Amino acid sequence: MLDINPILLLITLVVFIALVYYLNKKLYVPLIDYMNKRDEGLQRDRESANQNSADIDSLHQEAEAILASARKEATSNKESVINEAKAIIEKTLREKREELEKKYVEFEKSLLTDREALKSQLLGNSTTIQSALKEKFATI
Repeated sequence: MLDINPILLLITLVVFIALVYYLNKKLYVPLIDYMNKRDEGLQRDRESANQNSADIDSLHQEAEAILASARKEATSNKESVINEAKAIIEKTLREKREELEKKYVEFEKSLLTDREALKSQLLGNSTTIQSALKEKFATI
């Protein structure tokens, strides 16, 4: 039947070992190196992405702090402008009130002088008025 030929077995073994050695040198080692380099690159990219995320978070926190301080400053500026406007309005109102008060006092003085003038005029014409009244009563 079939006999095992040791020479063919040995040649097959040598060819197999040579093929494994050749494939290992030309295919498996470069493939494993490529895969290792790719894994290292992916790990670097992950670390870089994590670092970028940390940078983004810190920048986001810094932006929030800047916005908060800007809001505070805007609020204080708004309050100071409102207070200045109130002060200006109060000053203007005070000046107008003083002006109106002065005009009122002058008006009262002029009324008093007019009253005195009218009173003296009426007293000066009292004889004429009395005679006119007597005539009116006499006709009634």
